[in-house]
Amino acid sequence: MASEIDQQQAGPPAAPDRAERRRRWLERAQLWALVELFVLSGFAIAQPLLDVTGKSPDLFVFSRAGRRDILQLLVGVTLLPALGIWAGEVLVGLASEQLRRLLHLAAVTMLLTLVAIQVLKKLTPARGPVLVALAAVAGLLAGVLYARQAWLKLWVRYLAPAPLVFALLFVLVSPSSKLVLPARAAPSGGPVQAVAPGGRPPVVMIFFDEFPLASLLDSKARVDRRVYPNFAELADHSTWYRNATGVSGFTPWAMPAMLTGRYPSKVKAPIYYEYPDNLFTLLGQRYDLKAYETISQLCPPTLCEQTAVAGGAERTGLRGVLRESAKAYRDIVSPYDVAIDPGTLAEQTAAQDSAAPQGDKPLDPKFRFNQLRLNQPSRFNDFLAKLERTDTPTLHFLHLLLPHAPWRYLPSRVEYNYKTFGRGFTSEKTPAYVRELAHQRMLLQLAYTDRLVGQVIDRLKAQGIWDEALVVLTADHGSGWTPGEKPRSLGVRNVPDLMWVPLFVKAPRQSEGRVDDRNFEQVDLLPTLAELLGVQVPWKMDGLAQNGPPARQRAEKWWFDIPGHREVRDGPPNWSVVLRGETDTLVRASEGVKGLYRFGSFADLVYRDPATVGPVGGAPAAAEVDDWKLYRKVDPASGTVPALVSGKLTSPLPPAGSTVLVAVNGKIAGESKLFPDKPGDAAGKFAVIAPDFLFKAGDGRRQLQVYVVDRSGGQPRLQPVTLSGE
Repeated sequence: MASEIDQQQAGPPAAPDRAERRRRWLERAQLWALVELFVLSGFAIAQPLLDVTGKSPDLFVFSRAGRRDILQLLVGVTLLPALGIWAGEVLVGLASEQLRRLLHLAAVTMLLTLVAIQVLKKLTPARGPVLVALAAVAGLLAGVLYARQAWLKLWVRYLAPAPLVFALLFVLVSPSSKLVLPARAAPSGGPVQAVAPGGRPPVVMIFFDEFPLASLLDSKARVDRRVYPNFAELADHSTWYRNATGVSGFTPWAMPAMLTGRYPSKVKAPIYYEYPDNLFTLLGQRYDLKAYETISQLCPPTLCEQTAVAGGAERTGLRGVLRESAKAYRDIVSPYDVAIDPGTLAEQTAAQDSAAPQGDKPLDPKFRFNQLRLNQPSRFNDFLAKLERTDTPTLHFLHLLLPHAPWRYLPSRVEYNYKTFGRGFTSEKTPAYVRELAHQRMLLQLAYTDRLVGQVIDRLKAQGIWDEALVVLTADHGSGWTPGEKPRSLGVRNVPDLMWVPLFVKAPRQSEGRVDDRNFEQVDLLPTLAELLGVQVPWKMDGLAQNGPPARQRAEKWWFDIPGHREVRDGPPNWSVVLRGETDTLVRASEGVKGLYRFGSFADLVYRDPATVGPVGGAPAAAEVDDWKLYRKVDPASGTVPALVSGKLTSPLPPAGSTVLVAVNGKIAGESKLFPDKPGDAAGKFAVIAPDFLFKAGDGRRQLQVYVVDRSGGQPRLQPVTLSGE
């Protein structure tokens, strides 16, 4: 009895002793601080970033990221911010506990401020310094409450599971989850079936991008061989479906439509998990596949090895994902609205859910494309090197972002200094001259693209497979140049430029070209090719085989700015605009490639002596030239020339109606209307794309001459401009 009493007396203090020891151990290890940082960084960093990347599987597709890369990103954004801050606090605590507490309070306040920026950005119209100030005040007030109110700390600790929930939502239900979860068995190509000589022909497919058909045509609706001789040669030996149109202005939707034969119906990433029935899986057991995709991953890894994006390791795998995620988070916490929402596909999902016919339309999808700007020639060279005769039938596929922006190549293969203008303007409010300059640069890059087509033809002939090959050259969509309308969303006046694209199909052993003007839409491409190859497509398609009599009776054209939302446009009247061409109106194709520099309203001035335009004189004006350091030494033989001459007038302000004339070595390269570089700026910016052959080796600054052209008095007067720069 006494022992029981002793045990009862000794027992109760034991539990408090254990609880006290545990509490003290937690305090010594500062684990509660880690829990708080884990929760707050989850709301400030992990949740918004996982939300954006979860809704944008294209980020991972473009970076060629695998499951391991994505999971490493997930663990990193969920755990590392909190662990990093906490480790710093622990180290500081070894020297001073008080200093550690101050550091922890500062970290908590900082994270709360980041949360406040995101919340206020969504709930208020405040932007810029005002938003930063409001968020800072909100963060400081929340930090003070945290320091003084124990219940707030307790509430934060109770939210410890929240970051884990964010991670699970990303892995299990986000659009990117299909890249993480174990995939259902992808079609397996197995060994390529041996085919007797003369059996299945080699197939060569090149998809260009942002390529309006009208840019190829002269005023007689022919491919203008004066500036595009290789496209013309292809037309001479193929069936040219001159009335072919794309079905969407957004490549992640247009590309699957072309390779599946189905109109865009849902917002999905352009990956084989989402589109298991496509050209590659159709031909995978019959052909060896050599696919160079850029925006998509429609070919399963079991069938073909995917190529990397530009920049090598820095832009692929985990490093590429980290790079793009950092950019996305920078935009998330920016106090300003960004031109391109980092959650591109998320934005389109929201637009799809709106039944309003005038709902949001796709923005110009430069968000991911710009990371690919430098790799197009190298990717083309890799593709070209593998165009060779083999013992097994082979599908050679290339999607090339040409003549797509960024425009940086001249017809001579020379690369020039890339720069964009009109920053901060919405695409439909871009200054008119900026749009004109972009159009000219696209035509110049198209002439470079024509050279690549010539290399493909020459390579096929050298390998002895030109005659027997099925060769397809086309584009997914065009680009609109109409002022007041977005370049990649269907409007009222941009239909001819946006919808009509080149489509050349050279059948095996076809030697004579023909023009076919039936109503062809890009969903017809797969069924048409399958019939040419004698392959039965086992899934239902919207497209029609267009090899025999015309299969589509309607003349109207269908388009999908948003998957599942069909827009209809009249075919014949818009097509008649396309057939007027551009090479005899916008440029001077009669002069060959040199005529491409004679563009638009200033075409007649190019190559003239400035003194023939008007008298030169008056007090010199001043301008700061962009990329001034590039002109210190010009070497045309290097393959790079600073041909994009741009800058800003600094004094005096030019009279109304003035323009700027740029000359190189005494020959006019072009005349620029003055425009604002961003909203609110004065119209003092100028830009001209100069012919590279006007430059000579040596000091480029001495070769440049710039004049303000004042037409306010009737006869033009040229005021010299003194140039400077950083």
